[in-house]
Amino acid sequence: MILKVGVIADDLTGANGTGVKLSKLGFKSITSFERIPSHTPESGIAICLDTDSRYVSPNIAEDRVQHSITQLQAWGAEIICKRIDSTFRGNIGVELDAVLESMDDSVAIIVPSYPSSRRVVVGGYMLVNGVLLHETDVAKDPIHPITDSYLPAILGRQTDNHVGYIELKKVSLGTSVIAEQLNKVISEGNRFIICDAVTDEQIEAIANAMVTLKDKRFIPVDPGPLTEYFVRKLNQSNPKDEPKILVSVGSVTSVIQNQLQYFIKETQVTPVYVRPDRLVTFSSSWDEEIHRVVEVAKAVMENHATILVTTNHPNQSIVNFKQIASTEGVSEVRLAKRITNGLAEISKQLILANESIKGCFFSGGDITASFCGTAKVEGINLIDEVMPLAAFGEIMGGKFDGLAIVTKGGLVGGNTAIFDSVEYIKQHINNKGRTFHES
Repeated sequence: MILKVGVIADDLTGANGTGVKLSKLGFKSITSFERIPSHTPESGIAICLDTDSRYVSPNIAEDRVQHSITQLQAWGAEIICKRIDSTFRGNIGVELDAVLESMDDSVAIIVPSYPSSRRVVVGGYMLVNGVLLHETDVAKDPIHPITDSYLPAILGRQTDNHVGYIELKKVSLGTSVIAEQLNKVISEGNRFIICDAVTDEQIEAIANAMVTLKDKRFIPVDPGPLTEYFVRKLNQSNPKDEPKILVSVGSVTSVIQNQLQYFIKETQVTPVYVRPDRLVTFSSSWDEEIHRVVEVAKAVMENHATILVTTNHPNQSIVNFKQIASTEGVSEVRLAKRITNGLAEISKQLILANESIKGCFFSGGDITASFCGTAKVEGINLIDEVMPLAAFGEIMGGKFDGLAIVTKGGLVGGNTAIFDSVEYIKQHINNKGRTFHES
């Protein structure tokens, strides 16, 4: 858990912008000028120092940043972040030189993209509202006019450090490929690395890769999104300290399969697969399969913050409901219900077995209804919409009163839908916390 975060910004608006993002993660964020306030909390605090250095001479900018770093290090900042302008103005190279000089073996990961503000970087070129940077109003800046849109070249003119670059093609392949590329570019002697990104999901994948490489000391350099994701990931990097989330998926659509593939790749979660053929019955195999899955999932929970339980195995054969219904003398509808009831029972037993589980994601209304039934839930207090047809709320009454929950239809959302939903639950829990009492 990160207790103290330091942010160096070259103007007040930037300091406030990044500070607000950290506030949403649960930090008490303070923007300060020249020096750190004398009375601050001992933990859960982010200090954003405004150096007011965007339009000063490079020498003055360097001095102000060095002074800020000295203060933050003396204060005990566990991570230092560098906020830069979303249109790449200012003394970026000089200020980063000062940061790296004061932090041995550190590497600056520069992600200037801010997708929600329509600032993206593709091929090393920055686009603002779809227009090349040097063709926007920043070209008319009276002090620092931007006459180029290729960021590695702009930064290269401001520093003697080598500037590396990771293209969008690599970034789009996700966390593991980005981590490989970071190692490669660093091994080539680069301490500045600019990364393309056009979506928040890609920026988050870059942050994931940074956290994955635990032997490296990274400095996030950006207008805000990378810093937010990086700090969030660091706070979640120790599974034993992180609130646990149970993900239960019974849908077998191709949409869900793609969402699961993305989720597993990005989180490196260990799936616990349920055999639906063992649940489509009223025989003893139903109880045996539930016991098996619960025991496997308990073992996984020891070292993982997210537990994925699903019947959606890539090589799962199709269950012959008609034949089993005929053999057991029951309807196919009742047999299908046995699967959802089984997943609900597994979920209930896992939550009862581990009080660290503070949130659940269910794909499919049938599973959610079965879970609410077996846990004697009175209702769901609906709070927000994660995405269209994906609702966030808290359980009301029953065994798990107050439990955070997201429910989503099997055909809802793009490839990142499960991942985004689980991240939403984590953020809610980190900001609020949750307790429930067994009845």
